[in-house]
Amino acid sequence: CSGAVEGFPAGRYACSDLEAKAEVLGQCSTWSQVYRNALEDECGAGLRLASAEFSAGTHHSIRHGCNDVATLETMLVSQVDAARGADVELFWWSYKMPYGGAFRN
Repeated sequence: CSGAVEGFPAGRYACSDLEAKAEVLGQCSTWSQVYRNALEDECGAGLRLASAEFSAGTHHSIRHGCNDVATLETMLVSQVDAARGADVELFWWSYKMPYGGAFRN
């Protein structure tokens, strides 16, 4: 689901490419239902599930990640909607990363 300022190969879409971004995020938003289905197949229905590694970031490297508000909001909303649709609780944790710079903003 990585997006990068420069696009491929650093990310699956360029931050400014609205069509590619929508396509990739549409594909990636299936994660929560895949997560629920896999665990319910193994453990049975009715599980209370949570994702504790939740982020609106588009890339693991701040040098490549999208930092425009529209992209970050789109990433956030698509993940929240997907999680709600699969009844997966999201846990947004905060950690002051040493040398984290822009990740802390």
